[in-house]
Amino acid sequence: MDKRRQKWDAFRADERPVGSYSPHARHALALAYANEYSIGMSSLAFQRVYELVHAEADWTCHRFFADGVGMPLSVEDDSPLNAFGAIAFSISFEEDYINLFQMLERAHIPLRREERGAGDPVVIVGGSCAMINPLPLTEFVDLFALGAAENLLPALLSALAEEDGCDAIVERLAETPGFFAPSCHRPEDEPIFPKIQKLELSEAAMRLPGHLPTTAIVTPHTEFSNKFLIEMSRGCPEKCRYCWATFGMGRFRWHPTEFILEAIERARPVTDQLGFVATAVGDHPDIEEILLEANQYGFRTAVSSVRIPAVTEGVLAALFASGDRSITLAPETGSDDLRRRLNKPIPNQLLFDKVRLIFRYGFTQLKLYFLIGLPGETLQDVEAILDVASKCRDLMLEELAPSGVIGHIQVGANILIPKPYTGWQREAMEDPSVLKPKISLLNRGIAKLPNVSLGTMSIRQAAWQTFLSKAGSDAADILESAAHGKSISVLLRQHAERIDPLVFERSPAGDRLRWQFMRTG
Repeated sequence: MDKRRQKWDAFRADERPVGSYSPHARHALALAYANEYSIGMSSLAFQRVYELVHAEADWTCHRFFADGVGMPLSVEDDSPLNAFGAIAFSISFEEDYINLFQMLERAHIPLRREERGAGDPVVIVGGSCAMINPLPLTEFVDLFALGAAENLLPALLSALAEEDGCDAIVERLAETPGFFAPSCHRPEDEPIFPKIQKLELSEAAMRLPGHLPTTAIVTPHTEFSNKFLIEMSRGCPEKCRYCWATFGMGRFRWHPTEFILEAIERARPVTDQLGFVATAVGDHPDIEEILLEANQYGFRTAVSSVRIPAVTEGVLAALFASGDRSITLAPETGSDDLRRRLNKPIPNQLLFDKVRLIFRYGFTQLKLYFLIGLPGETLQDVEAILDVASKCRDLMLEELAPSGVIGHIQVGANILIPKPYTGWQREAMEDPSVLKPKISLLNRGIAKLPNVSLGTMSIRQAAWQTFLSKAGSDAADILESAAHGKSISVLLRQHAERIDPLVFERSPAGDRLRWQFMRTG
């Protein structure tokens, strides 16, 4: 038996569906995640689409991932990818564009949309990358879905079921809010008026039954092994100038507590582990009540990154009682002044007060996320990151000493990627000659702190991601070369005259930015 089929058999055997999801129906959609199974099944958005498709009458969908070689096969029953009339890709990270191309080529589907014929599927892309800047993929993708699946899937599935052929489907959806069709809309040739609308989930919709995203299939083979994920909220109370989520996802709004408690009840037959996820989990007004309710049911709970002001004794007590021992905070900078400039006016003293509280409650793992390469940042600001890490270590040792346990602090330092639709969308990525001494300083400083580790991204990776975030359709040949095996380092060097201006030069104020043909709302 093919090793890949054996792998899918093993994965299927370990999956625990929360609902009933038959692979057989009148219509079938190929739902693809352009990365491995363990990454794709960790995506609550991907799982949400899977659940919503099955909720539509006469529809099923089959999952595809980038694992293995040769023809991509569905997890459900080993169906080949090219057997479906439509493939909906979910893409959250620009680096996964290469996986998308390779999956299409492995399925013998032409990469360029203009080279595909009547027997080829409609290629659709959704996810955060489509909403940030879909232009680099316009030569390859027939249709982009811009916004929440709850808003877009009914129109998409109706068009797929009722129209005959790719052209008819695309032409119909090009007239529908929330869809961008490169063959019909040409934003790089001339501005589009009115702008194409991105359809986020409104506060009113979030208060309707059935609109709470939760895990559809629990599995041990994910980044959140065996956890049932529940979305707590969307948007963020903060408006940090670097963050796409806080601008692109709209103002902060949360799911009703009763829906979350009902979801916890649904999880009981399939797992004893919960994960509460959102940009601002701790800012749900009933977070303590929800965590205590989960504890009463016997769940072990975890939360994604908590905003520093949202760390409270009640939240910590409930998480610790459930067995969680790890907390993630995002100070972003080491200095109060630079943090204020990125529109996050949280002083270090408040951070230290919360860190002391975290370790006092017995937590032993703390993750601290920072950014380097911010506009106006100096070496002194980077040294301040080391000062913060050292102070947090002192607090850890002081508070954990009575227990005889030594904890661990993980420092993550990412390079600023100036994303579209953020307050810093016109800024440039910092020059490598300036970044290298900063990264070197962090490496040397963290190495001197026992029980503290450092994780950073490479400058090459940051430059590639910045390019893909800001590029247009003229990036098609570079992307195709990457899909065919040419290394990122070589591409950055060979096409420096095209890539460097997008990456390392600031966009002049007043200039129209290429991705501004879309609007949020």
